[in-house]
Amino acid sequence: MLVHGRWNYVRTCKYTVGTFWKEILFYLTQALYQRWNGYTGTSLYEPWSLTMFNTLFTSLPVIFLGIFEKDLLPATLIAAPELYTRGQRGDGFNFKVFISWMFMGVCESMVVYFTMFSLFANIAFTRDNTLFAMGDLTYTVCVIVIFVKLQVLETHNHSITTVIVGVLSIGGWFLWNIILSEVYSDDAIYHVRDGFLQRFGRNLLWWAVVLLSVAAVLLFEIVVRTTKTAWKPTDVEVFQALEKDPDVNRRFEESSAAWLHQGWELDQAKAALRAVKPFGGTEAAAATIVFDEQQKREKEVGELLSRPRVMTSRDGVEGSGTTATAAHLEAEKAQELFNRGYGMVRRETMDGPRS
Repeated sequence: MLVHGRWNYVRTCKYTVGTFWKEILFYLTQALYQRWNGYTGTSLYEPWSLTMFNTLFTSLPVIFLGIFEKDLLPATLIAAPELYTRGQRGDGFNFKVFISWMFMGVCESMVVYFTMFSLFANIAFTRDNTLFAMGDLTYTVCVIVIFVKLQVLETHNHSITTVIVGVLSIGGWFLWNIILSEVYSDDAIYHVRDGFLQRFGRNLLWWAVVLLSVAAVLLFEIVVRTTKTAWKPTDVEVFQALEKDPDVNRRFEESSAAWLHQGWELDQAKAALRAVKPFGGTEAAAATIVFDEQQKREKEVGELLSRPRVMTSRDGVEGSGTTATAAHLEAEKAQELFNRGYGMVRRETMDGPRS
C-alpha cells in the first residue's frame, strides 16, 4: 500500500495528464495553422505521419512513464508513511493539476508554431518552405519535446529505459522521414519525395529552427517548474531533495528497516509453522517464535536508530568543519520530520490531536 500502491497512483495520474498534454501540444498547432489557410481544413502535417503520431512516435514516452516511474525510494515511503496521503487528498490528479498541464500545453504549442512560422516559413532565403517542410519541422519539435518532458523532466528514476524510449521515438521519427523521402509518391500538396534527404533536410536554417524551438519550450518549462518549486515546494519535492543527501538517505533506510523486512518475517513465520507442527506443536507456539524474532529485529533497529553519529570527512578524519556540520544538520532535519510530520498531515503528539 505505502510503496507499490502509491507508485501506481502516481503513475496513473502522470500517464493521464501526460496523454492530454501531448495531444494539446501537437494538435493545437493544427488549429493555429488554420488562420493562415483560410480555415479550409488543410492539415499542417502529411497524412501518413499524422496517422502515426500516437502509435509510433509518442506512445512510448507516456507508456513508460506510466509503468516505471518511482518518484520516491521505498525506504523513504516507509519511513514517512504520511506521503501516502497524496492519493487520499487527490493531489496527483485534480482540476487544478489538469488545468496547469493544459495551460502549459497551450503555451508550448504557441511557442512551437510561431517560432516555426516566424523564423522558417516567412524567411525569404529559406531553401524549402513548402507545407511539408513546415509541418515536418513542427512535428519534429513536438516529438523531441514530448520525449524530453515525459522521460527526462517528469521521470524521477532515470534508467536504461529512458535511452531506449529516446532511440525508438526520436530515432524512429527520423528513420520514418528517410523512408518517406525515398518511397513516397509526390502529390500537389505535400512535396514529400526527396524532401528530407535532398531539400529542407540539407538546409541549416531548418535544423537551427528545430533546435531553437526545442530550447525555447524547454526553457519555458524549466523556468515555470523552478519558480513553482522555489515558491511552494510539495512534500514530494522536499523528500526528493532530502534523498540526495547520503546521511539523510541512510537515516530513511534505517528507519524503514523493520518494515522492509516484512517479507523476511513472513518467511520466518512459515518456517516456524513447518518446524513446530511435525513435533506436535501448535500455531500458538509458532506465533511465539515469530514474536520473539520480531522483538529481536526491532531491538536491532532501535539500537541503530539510537546509536550516536560521528561525522567524518572524506579522508576518514572526524569532521568538525562545514561538511560535517551540514550533514549533521540534514540528519537533524530528517529526525525533526519524523517527529512532527510535515505538509498537511501531522502526527499525533502528546500536546494535541492530529491536525
